[in-house]
Amino acid sequence: MVKTKEQQKDLTSAQYEVVNVLSCLHSTKDVMALKALLVQFLNERLQSELDGLYDSHSISDATFVELGKRHLRTPYKALSC
Repeated sequence: MVKTKEQQKDLTSAQYEVVNVLSCLHSTKDVMALKALLVQFLNERLQSELDGLYDSHSISDATFVELGKRHLRTPYKALSC
């Protein structure tokens, strides 16, 4: 079991809540279903932010074309997800 929020200073509040939910899941299938929901949630948040930037003219189609031409990948030592 995870330490209490007061004992565990390395986790953010959101991370603590997710870990508590995960501690209740006992099958890989359930964990994968939760992961899919989290990815969907994050995707919707990102899309909403991008829509807001696009609507406010902070970014444009040309911005996406330019970003598509850049090499912004960072080498990682290990896959985190």
